[in-house]
Formats: sequence, C-alpha cells, structure tokens
Amino acid sequence: MFNRNPKSRALVRIRRQLVKAMTAGIALPLFMGASVSAVAATFPDKPIRLVVPYSPGGIADNLARRLAESMRQELQQPVLIENKPGANTAIGAIAVATAPADGYTILMATAATMVLNPMLISNLRYQPAKDFVGVANVAITPLVLSVNAASPIRNVADLQRVAKAEPGKIAFASTGTGSSTHLAIEMLQSEAGISMNHIPYNGSAPALNAVMAGDVQLSVDAVASAMALSKGDKLRPIAVTTRDRVGVMPQVPTVAESGLPNYNVSTWYGIVAPASTPQPVLQRLNQAILKATADKAFRDQFEALGLVIAPPLKPAEFDTYIDRERGLWGPLIKAKNIHIE
Repeated sequence: MFNRNPKSRALVRIRRQLVKAMTAGIALPLFMGASVSAVAATFPDKPIRLVVPYSPGGIADNLARRLAESMRQELQQPVLIENKPGANTAIGAIAVATAPADGYTILMATAATMVLNPMLISNLRYQPAKDFVGVANVAITPLVLSVNAASPIRNVADLQRVAKAEPGKIAFASTGTGSSTHLAIEMLQSEAGISMNHIPYNGSAPALNAVMAGDVQLSVDAVASAMALSKGDKLRPIAVTTRDRVGVMPQVPTVAESGLPNYNVSTWYGIVAPASTPQPVLQRLNQAILKATADKAFRDQFEALGLVIAPPLKPAEFDTYIDRERGLWGPLIKAKNIHIE
C-alpha cells in the first residue's frame, strides 16, 4: 500500500538520506542542517507536550489549557498538558530543558522560571539563559497593593507617610521569600525610600487572609488572586503595579501615578522551548500562539480575570524581553541579599 501522507514520506526520505550520508562518509553537520530544515517543514506531525510547572486549577494551568486548545486547532495536532509542580517551577523547567530540542516539548514559563530562580537558588539544576529559547509571551499579570478595609492607609502617599514616620512598623505579606509579590514590595521600598517588615506566607490565600484579619497591614498579589479571595468589603486595593491601570479595576490608580513615576512591575506567562530548537519550528509555534492570543474570546476570558494579554513578540524579541527582566531584578536581589534556602 502506498503511503499518501506527505509528512510521513518526508520523514522516510530523511531517514534514507541519513543512512546514505553515514555510509558515504558525508560531513554530518552539513547533512544535519538539511535534515533539520526538512523536519521543520513537516512540523508538527505528532502531539506536542506543554509542561506546566504548577498544579492543576490555577491561573497558569487554566491559561495553558485554553492556549493548548487554540494551538490544536491551528496546528492540527493535540497539545497535551502535563503538570509538573514543585521547587518554585524548577521541576517542570528541568523536564523541558532536558527534552529533545524539536519543538514537541515546550514549557509554560514565568518570571520565576526564567529570571528569578538562578538569582535566588544556589545549585539550580538548569540555566535559563543557556537551556531555553523564547517562543512567545502570552500574558502579563498586574499586581495590586491591598490593605485591610479598616486601615487608615488609603493610597500610596499615606503608605509612605506612615512608613517614614515609623520605619519597620508596617508589616507586609507576600506569597513567599523571593516571590514576585515579595520583590514587588522590595522594589516599592527602594523607590519610595521606606522600610517595612516582610512576613512571608505559603501562597496567596494565607497572605491575603492575613491582611483581611488585620495580622499584617499590606499585601501585594496578582489582581486575579486578590479579586478571587477578597471577601465582602474586607480588602481595599490602593494601587496597581503596572504602568497602566487594569481594566477590571479601573478606579484603582497605578503606583506610578501615585507619586513614584519610575515604578512599573508585573509578572508574566510565556512559552519557551529547549535551546537549539530550529528557528522554523519556533516560528511555527510562535504563529500559533499569537493567533490564539489575538482571538477576542481568548482575550476577554483572561482579561476578565485581571490578566493583560501580552503584545505580540517574535521569539528573538521575547528573549530580549526576558533579558531586560533580568536586568531589572538582578541588582535589587543582590542589594537586598535575597535568596531561597
């Protein structure tokens, strides 16, 4: 029976050429360049594995699953979600870093994965700048500063005034030492010239509950988390951390417009692949992802949760974005001597 699948025929030709090249002693680097181009031309011809370094059910998981469905329609291949949580995303990152660089195993990466971990964790078993290449950014997560609803602090100016009058008296909650929420407040203290007391918690729920209970005076967390966990009128948002206001909280000013014009902090989600993944494969994945994020239904779904769909970037542009993030957080982490045990 004849094989009428053009992708299968292409792979058969590649295998035959490889055998001939090895038999004839042809320089393999030249041949491999040709075979990579041929494989990229047929990509994808089997399911793609999208590793999510978080547990099922959270924002990262939901975003990945919605993205996978859109990519499946565009690429005509299943995109399978594999949750690998743990070690501040390092477990999932290692699984992808050590996978074949063929585009069939990709990672839902965050600022923690690509920027913060190597600055915070000694003996990290992967090196983001060497082990990964950017595919596409997906979404930006604005953070929001919140206080107890009964607090006399109603804005950033009040926060500065109280913190300067009594250094260290204000306690702020984060989702853990070295987390984006912790570093956002450290950056705020540096910009504002104030000193507060850091109380790390194990996740968003206990951190925000501590504010609502009055155990601490301030927290910063993802807009989505603050919206989901706020109960009644117990939590008051006073500022968002991004340059622009957030659509689901239009009445809440930014930190920048509240008197700290250089302040612009967020976290993000994006897709990366193992280093040395062929450029044509990266471009094909990039196109599929950007088509998904351009879809109005996709944008509406996640913007309603407090995310901002990222501007479209090509793979090399996403790499540049990640490098800028390293330049932003590196000096702060070093100056504050922040690390994760």
